[in-house]
Amino acid sequence: MKYFISLIFSLLLFTAIQAQKIEIPKKSVPNPWRFGGGLGLSIGNNSTGIHIAPSIGYMVSPKLETGVTLAYTYNKYDDYKYNLFSGGLFSNYQIIPELFTRIHYEYYTGNRKYNGLSDTFNENSLWIGAGYQNYGRVRFQTGIMYNVLHDSDDSVFDSPWRPFAGVSFSF
Repeated sequence: MKYFISLIFSLLLFTAIQAQKIEIPKKSVPNPWRFGGGLGLSIGNNSTGIHIAPSIGYMVSPKLETGVTLAYTYNKYDDYKYNLFSGGLFSNYQIIPELFTRIHYEYYTGNRKYNGLSDTFNENSLWIGAGYQNYGRVRFQTGIMYNVLHDSDDSVFDSPWRPFAGVSFSF
């Protein structure tokens, strides 16, 4: 009888243990959408500069982000003033979490005025570069790009090189 009660008790205990639901925590999947951009403001002696550049990116894979950018730049210095609008597409590829390469097509259109004369301009740019970023939900990025379509005789930009910095985040 002693063995029978021990057997019944053991079976009940085993059944109770097996009936417990064991939850394995699931890895949280990060939101693939990233929102960010850059802002700039400069105020000086007879000069003002404002730059607003929002961007939206999508993480296609853990290492590849692609997205769109819009930008507006206003500059005024003495009698010279210009407004510049742009839109573009970009892709960032993370070599390691902190280091990435970037390709960025951007179309610019704008107008400028100097001493009563004014004109409008349009320009295509294909920027290729690399940068550094911290890794996480909030990313601070900085780097440098080179415009392979730069025409020094007809470009609104003095140099084919452009440094960049910005912030992006995901929810």
